[in-house]
Amino acid sequence: MALGLGVLMVIIFMVTVSSGLSSSGYDMSTDLNGLDDASKNAIGFFNPIIALTIVLIVVAAVLAFVIFFVAGILKFPKESMKFIAGFVVLLIIFGIAYATSSEETSGRLTGIVEKFQVSGGTLKFINGGILVTILLCFAAAAMIVVSEVRNAFK
Repeated sequence: MALGLGVLMVIIFMVTVSSGLSSSGYDMSTDLNGLDDASKNAIGFFNPIIALTIVLIVVAAVLAFVIFFVAGILKFPKESMKFIAGFVVLLIIFGIAYATSSEETSGRLTGIVEKFQVSGGTLKFINGGILVTILLCFAAAAMIVVSEVRNAFK
């Protein structure tokens, strides 16, 4: 099924691009990078396949997560409870990081916040995510050291 879907996407891409190129007055040997900006902006025949690819990736990710998550819970309930407990702990850590994050927008961050119109809540969410990521990196490094020391004495 996945192979067939991939082949279908390639066929849709090739048909879209070849028909789009010919209707725009170009052929398959045209160097599109050499076009001026106005001509590049007028080219929109790549958009359908990009949108289709994004939709298929999202659908596949959601289905895979739901199917494997539910199947895992049903097959291995004891191990699943460990996973769920770990996920809840991670959410609690993120909640603490989010609550302690500031909405500070000083220095170079001021221009970025103004340019992309980032709200205070979004900025706190990003800061909380960064703090959790840094914490998980340190925890992973510590676990590597602890497991190596433990294995050295076995």
